[in-house]
Amino acid sequence: MRVLAGRYELAAFVGRGGMGEVWAGRDRVIGRHVAVKLLPHNQGDPSGAELFFREARTAGGLNHRGVVTVHDMGQDPADGTLFLVMEYIEGRDLAAVLRQDGPPPVADAVGWAAQGAAALAAAHAAGIVHRDLKPANLMLTTGGEIKILDFGIARYMAASDKSSKVMGTLAYMAPERFDEQSGDARSDLYAFGCVLHELLTGSTPFEATGPVAMMTAHLNKAPAAPGTLRPDVPPALDALVLSLLAKSPRDRPASASEVHDALRALAAVPAAEPVAPASPPPAALGAPDDLPAEPPPGFGPSPDPLHSLPTETAAAPPPGPPRPIATAMAADPVATAEEGQEPRHPSRRRALWLGLGAAALAATGTTAALLSRDGNHGTPSAGPGSNTGAPSGGKPSPGPRGWRFEAKTVLPTPPVLSAGTLRFTDGHTIYGLDALTGAEQAQVAVTKEVGELTAAEGMLFFADSDGKVHGRSGSERWVFAAGDFIPGRLAVSKGRVFFGSKDGKIYAVDANAGMEFWNFPTGDKVFCAPTVAEETVYIGVAGTEPGLYALSTVDGRKKWAFREGGLYFKTPAVADGLVFATANDDTLYAVDTATGAKRWSVPLKREAGADPWFRPSPPVVAGDTVYVGGGDKALHALDAKTGAKKWTYDINGPFIPSTPTVVDGRVYVADLEDMYGTVYALDATDGFQKWTARTGARIHAQNMWNAPLIANGLVYVTNENGLLAINATTGDLPA
Repeated sequence: MRVLAGRYELAAFVGRGGMGEVWAGRDRVIGRHVAVKLLPHNQGDPSGAELFFREARTAGGLNHRGVVTVHDMGQDPADGTLFLVMEYIEGRDLAAVLRQDGPPPVADAVGWAAQGAAALAAAHAAGIVHRDLKPANLMLTTGGEIKILDFGIARYMAASDKSSKVMGTLAYMAPERFDEQSGDARSDLYAFGCVLHELLTGSTPFEATGPVAMMTAHLNKAPAAPGTLRPDVPPALDALVLSLLAKSPRDRPASASEVHDALRALAAVPAAEPVAPASPPPAALGAPDDLPAEPPPGFGPSPDPLHSLPTETAAAPPPGPPRPIATAMAADPVATAEEGQEPRHPSRRRALWLGLGAAALAATGTTAALLSRDGNHGTPSAGPGSNTGAPSGGKPSPGPRGWRFEAKTVLPTPPVLSAGTLRFTDGHTIYGLDALTGAEQAQVAVTKEVGELTAAEGMLFFADSDGKVHGRSGSERWVFAAGDFIPGRLAVSKGRVFFGSKDGKIYAVDANAGMEFWNFPTGDKVFCAPTVAEETVYIGVAGTEPGLYALSTVDGRKKWAFREGGLYFKTPAVADGLVFATANDDTLYAVDTATGAKRWSVPLKREAGADPWFRPSPPVVAGDTVYVGGGDKALHALDAKTGAKKWTYDINGPFIPSTPTVVDGRVYVADLEDMYGTVYALDATDGFQKWTARTGARIHAQNMWNAPLIANGLVYVTNENGLLAINATTGDLPA
């Protein structure tokens, strides 16, 4: 491991760009995580190092929450490399945000720009000009704050490049800069206007094929107002952007403070209904791995977790609304079961994996709301549907058509959705499907058996059978080795990955670099997938000191441990100051999130001989109601504040409810006992059955956590035959 100045460990490479390399590091003296930027330097040019230190000291003197803090600087005597040590930021730069998510809502763009303008105003007041403002130098933290990077570096980089005196990036460069002027605060405002234009439309003001054409456009071409590309941009915002992009510096706003005040005033105006751009900007289509752009200087992830797997060729984008381009994956031969072959049998570890895991994505009503944002759900029907899911009365089915993806699997994981792509695995193969059509986009074999997938923050995360956690984006980004088996789905929140292990520890690992933030030794085996809420990790522990634990996400400090109930295997749910968890004593507990004191408990019956590891189900909270599948072959709805029963759904026959999913006033649940893999849609208020649909193959009881995924007006569920999409309104099955 490389160590700078005997103090700063370079732990993980983050990216390389025109201004050097960025590493995630650790300060040995203070023990904190830092970001280290390495800049190339010719040891035979001492004046260059002097300029670097002078610029870095000036920029490092800035004290504003919107400017990244510089902790230290230095030069490596071994090769002359200059380095900056900066605060470690959890988040993404705006270039990554645009690549991954496309243009944000207008209100978000205005809010982010207002924060950036405030930081820029503080720098200009101190006599410091940035000279290279662009989305890649604006970090969006996980807490929603904007921070500006790289003050002072552009001047050093231009001075160190003897072939050019150009400081900055052409797409954001003010016209006066092409006359070899170093630029002043008004040049920063022009670049800021380019950034704001890109946030609103997804593209810079001028699209050109080469540097000469780009320079000519900046000098002579009038920029298009963002509102011509995006009708929901208000006229006052159009006027502000065009004033920032004025060719003459004197025609631009007088100061960054003035720009900040104008943006704050715009933020106070009610936003118009969002309207899609007339033509999708390139950023909305995602970015292939070989895009010739500077890697982000922070720790932001790559556009699409599908790229985390071995890639060869890019597939054409499917017709219809713009979605990120999927990449077809080619890896080692994939050993999927062919028609007529005997399917693989799950290993004992995989059965344990899937039986103990719990649907973290279905754990709270908030999660259900997030899932529903990816598509439009149909209007609930007025009465119960037929047993086959067909619409009654022969009326046309509203909403999208379902589809079926055939892949003989054993104990498949539930799907996860990211950027229009569904992914699931049977432990040996990871599949990627278009969420709207079911068309296969990717398939890759994995060398080690893997468990549930988590798609979050532009990356794909999973644990393998060796107790290793993988973070992938573009390629395998990092691997973290725990001491033993890791159950269930990993929880990802604010740039950190949380999980428990059979080695008796609960871990927090950096989502971007794979570095360990902390581990909490419980002294017992952990077979529970965690839930994260309000800077607290809630997780169950088994063994000699079992219980439900609450730990700080920041440092792993134990806040409390609830000991009643015995062993906890199922992912808890959190809402309105309460954490809900089922224990192996067949009881649902509601515990105060602040103190760990019990508020109420409700016994859930379990039939004789039923395995407590798989029943009852993990609880799910939506609104003021807790939904949980009991071992009594029934689904229960309980008042979240008191535990009083609201309704019970029982089909008077074999019925093992999966973890339910609650979206748009409906409860979706699979029957894990039924050989036909039946899925039910119930009214969330009274439990009235809306429809049932048979998927055609068993959804195993060991997949207790296999909650249906609801998005795009469809219900996605995996069974032994693959993955199905069912119309969420009517229960219509694919033909």
